[in-house]
This record gives sequence, C-alpha cells and structure tokens, in this order.
Amino acid sequence: MDFLIAKKDLNAVLRQILQGRTIQSADLVDFTVNGSTLNVAVTGRSTSVDIEAQERGAFSVPIGVLFKAKRILGSYDEESLRIRIAEGKFRLQGMSLNNPEIKPRKVARRIIDIPDDAHPRDILALPFILSLEEIEDCGLQTKLLEAQKKMAEHIDSAANTLRPYGFDRNDLATMAKLKIATHADALKHVLFSED
Repeated sequence: MDFLIAKKDLNAVLRQILQGRTIQSADLVDFTVNGSTLNVAVTGRSTSVDIEAQERGAFSVPIGVLFKAKRILGSYDEESLRIRIAEGKFRLQGMSLNNPEIKPRKVARRIIDIPDDAHPRDILALPFILSLEEIEDCGLQTKLLEAQKKMAEHIDSAANTLRPYGFDRNDLATMAKLKIATHADALKHVLFSED
C-alpha cells in the first residue's frame, strides 16, 4: 500500500487514534485505502482523510509503530508525506519501522464511512445493508454495538412506561426493527446509488 498524505492530516489522524492509549498497548490500528480516502480505525475510534493513492489496500499496524511514527513526523518539513505499508514494514518518507505484526487485511467489497454525528437509525440500519464482515472491514462494529445497546435500553424504558397501555417489550422491539429496516432501504440507495 502506497499513498501521499498531507502532514497536517497525518498529524490529526495520529493525535485522534493515539489519544488515551500507550505505546505498550496491544491494539491494532486498521489502515484502509479506498480510492482517494484513507480510513484509520482502532477499537472505539475511527477517522478518514483525503489522500492520493493509486490502489486500494488494507493493513493492520500495531499501535506502538504509530507512536514511533508520530515521534519522527516532526523531523519532516514537507507539506505532503509518502507512506508505504507492506508486510512487516511501515515506511514514512525515508524512515522504515519494522514489526512482524504489520499484516495485510482483506479489503471489503464495499467501504462506507459513517460520520461521528450520524443519526442512530443510520448506524442501526447497517446490518440490513452490509454483511457483518463488511461492517467490521469499515471499522463500524464498535459504533453498531454501542447503538444497539442504547436502543435496547430505550426499548426497555419505553416498555416500562407503556406496559399499563398493553404494550410489551416484544411489541416495541418489533416496531423498532420494522422502522429501521424501512430506513435501511432508503439509506442503501443513498450509500450505493450505483448498485
């Protein structure tokens, strides 16, 4: 995988991904290049930036490698930097960082990006649109699990409130699922208008 990225964008990506983590962390960070977009994801966090790339690709990189890359980033004055990732190697401009845990990943057939402020219905609709593998490849599994947990809590609360009127939890869960499935049909056309 080979791409050019603005130094300010790389700095912002590293700041966001590394926030709250340490160099000793066992987390793997997923780098996915799809067209002119780089998606970088780690458990609980993901971000995307524009890049220049000739091909698609995906790699998992140990977070410790990115801490080292952040340290050497300041030694470059160029506005645009070249990153090359291959099995066992992360190369930032002329500096190579080696680690046997840098491994290629399969690229999803369809890559989507959901903004951080997406409506919960958009996130809950994902399983109606993408396979679980595609959701994982897009780095959206954490957002989906959080949205499903919140919806379950809201359904429980609503069931308690509406129980005197003859509604039970199953009634509300079925209604919610139907609403989300209908929303998924409309969202699918927006996300994949070419399909």
